[in-house]
Order: sequence, then structure tokens, then C-alpha cells
Amino acid sequence: MRTFIAIEIPFFREIEELQKSIEGRAKLVEEENMHITLKFLGEIEEKLIEKIKKIVEECKVDKFKISLQGVGFFPNERYIRVIWIGIDGYEPIVKMAKCIDEKLSKLGFEREKGYVPHLTVARAKGRVSIMNYDRFKNLKFGEVDVREVKIKNSTLTPKGPIYEDVAVIQL
Repeated sequence: MRTFIAIEIPFFREIEELQKSIEGRAKLVEEENMHITLKFLGEIEEKLIEKIKKIVEECKVDKFKISLQGVGFFPNERYIRVIWIGIDGYEPIVKMAKCIDEKLSKLGFEREKGYVPHLTVARAKGRVSIMNYDRFKNLKFGEVDVREVKIKNSTLTPKGPIYEDVAVIQL
């Protein structure tokens, strides 16, 4: 099963406005798939889920609040592959992600090179730009009370990924 660990994010009207302002060929992230990835695990055997859940439990922090703010690009503004929204108050996310990454490396998972918490809103399939970029570049999109972390299964389909909860860990 293709799996990742994430924090689900509600779909704010401002995110929809940003997505509608993207010009060019881009695959928009669906409303129901908005999340911040803590760790992408890739293809794993189902028997590993309990060990992974235990690691997430060991690494969890108290519930916290984040703000979705500003727009950025991977790898950079001149060559856009991913359009994302930044996270203000991301320290607890980084703390959990580093802990999960370290403990999962002992199970043979590859270590992250440089974790940057972000909310992906679109993936470029060619040249893209954002109409009225100045309006969005520092915009506050919304606040989120983070109360849980999920282990999710991702099934790839021609219409896009379908995500299912495998485990929910309360903070």
C-alpha cells in the first residue's frame, strides 16, 4: 500500500481563489485531499502499520494552531513544479516530522534531506503563472487547529489520487 503521514487541512475559500488564479497547465489538489505531509512512506506492507502508528504516537506533540500564509514555489519562482502555501507556527510540525523521520530510518525508511512544511495546492504540468500574484504572495489563507495526525493510504487513479485513513492519532 502507498502510504504517507499527514495533517489534513480544511479547504478555505481563499485557497480556491488562488487555485482559480493559476494560469497554464497545472493539476490542482482536490479540496478533499488538502494536507501537510509529515512523511511520505511510499509502498509499504500492511503489517508495518502498527509499528508506524506507534512511532507517530511516540512523536506526537500537544494540539496546536497554525496559520496558512503566503505562496511559494518548488524548486523556485522561475521554474515552477509545485505551488504551495506556507505555514506560520510550523515548529510543532517540524518537531514531529524530524522525530518520525529519525525513528522510521531505524526501520529502513530513507531519511528526509530538508523538510519544509507546506500545503501543496497545485503541481505544474507545463509553464504556469498566478494572476494577481501580489494579492496572494503574503495573504493569510486561514487558521487551523491541529488536533490529529493521520496515516493515509494513497491509491493512484487516472483522475487523481484517492486518500483513505489507515490510522488517526489524536494530539
